[in-house]
Amino acid sequence: MALPLNSLLKSVDSKVTELMAIQRRQREQIVRLEKENEDLRTQLSETRAELDNTRKDVEFLTMSHRLADSPDSVISARRRIARLIRTIDNCISMLKEE
Repeated sequence: MALPLNSLLKSVDSKVTELMAIQRRQREQIVRLEKENEDLRTQLSETRAELDNTRKDVEFLTMSHRLADSPDSVISARRRIARLIRTIDNCISMLKEE
């Protein structure tokens, strides 16, 4: 026997309401996931910058250990390099004055 029209309409209405609720939850989830994605992209960018800085530090440390074998030699070499840099800066400023 066929269901009355009102019963069919109520059934369709409840299913449409249920589908609308599912769609709303999925849209909310999409918004949350997009925000999480953006946060992760920002974090990845920061981590890459930190990695680059760490690589530079490793390169400088490797260079300083190549310059000297002991910690005292490293300090001495750093002082020498700093003195050379100051001398170069002075030379550049004197050239600019001329």
